[in-house]
Amino acid sequence: MRNRSTGGALACILLLGIGVTGCSGGAPVSEVRGSLTAIGTPVQKGPIEAWSNAWSKDLTATSLNYSPDGSDVGLTALATRQAYFAALDAPLTPEQQNRTKDVCGPAGAFSVPVSVTSIGVALNNPSLRNVKLTRAVLAGIFSGTITRWDAPEIAGLNPDIALPSDDIAPIVATEPSAETAAATKYLSADPAWTTGAADTWPKINNDNAVTVKKHSDLADKVDKTAGGIAFMDLGSIGTRFETALLSFGGSYVRMSKDSAAVAAQEGSTKTLPTGVEFTLPATSDQGYALGVVGYQAFCREYSNHQLSTLVKSWGQFVLSPDGQVSSSYFANVASPSEEAVRESRNLIDTIGDAQ
Repeated sequence: MRNRSTGGALACILLLGIGVTGCSGGAPVSEVRGSLTAIGTPVQKGPIEAWSNAWSKDLTATSLNYSPDGSDVGLTALATRQAYFAALDAPLTPEQQNRTKDVCGPAGAFSVPVSVTSIGVALNNPSLRNVKLTRAVLAGIFSGTITRWDAPEIAGLNPDIALPSDDIAPIVATEPSAETAAATKYLSADPAWTTGAADTWPKINNDNAVTVKKHSDLADKVDKTAGGIAFMDLGSIGTRFETALLSFGGSYVRMSKDSAAVAAQEGSTKTLPTGVEFTLPATSDQGYALGVVGYQAFCREYSNHQLSTLVKSWGQFVLSPDGQVSSSYFANVASPSEEAVRESRNLIDTIGDAQ
């Protein structure tokens, strides 16, 4: 994935920060060594594995141990010196930042966006190809008011498709998750969805509805359930399932790496005292704008210079071109917008400045 000619340049970039030319100053490669412990959201398990493998390949004296125990667990671990950074499903709030000041110094921690995990609507019905679904129709399916694939609401959107008269089997995970929060937020933009955005699904009034415990169990359950439909991440869907085409205010769009990247570039960025916040666009003509923005939270100060250098090198790599390519290729996630990445790099570069 990385050719030999980029290796030296990348090592320089890791130490100096993206956007700085030359290799004067910065920490020598020999100083970037040690093992990092991180805890956080399961959504970032795949990207973090991709980043870790590539980072340690370039900096052979480094390693990372990541525990996907949950976003809240990760934040608590950062605030109690049990982790060097936390992987989060949302940006830090001022209250959360205050919790980290005893460990991270008077300014506390900050968070930056590192990835966008696309959420698609996976289907298990061989007759459903290029089927279009709206928020209103999906709200009906996942509340139980639309129960057959040839329902008038679906047929009206797909006049050129011979829809089967099969039952619809909506499948959801019962555990709270960022994926569910993103799906219900998407649905809540339509009046037909009356239960609002939440990280757990409401009860579906459909006898064919199926539940699993974990989000990671959805793919196998959809595969085994005729007529099944579920909101799942792009990595789990892969080439295994057909996906519905969705509209975000413009054309109907199929979820893909390319359409997710289009939406990400249309997102909005804010730099606040708590860090950088990135939001996918509410509307997009050609972009696929349904997803989970992943964040990582870091201290501005660590206990010693070597640890600051190690953590900084991780953050710089994650947000470097090579790092973002690694997570896109191996973990099927998109990059935040160029502006968001640039602002995030600027914050990463300040780690350890006060020491």
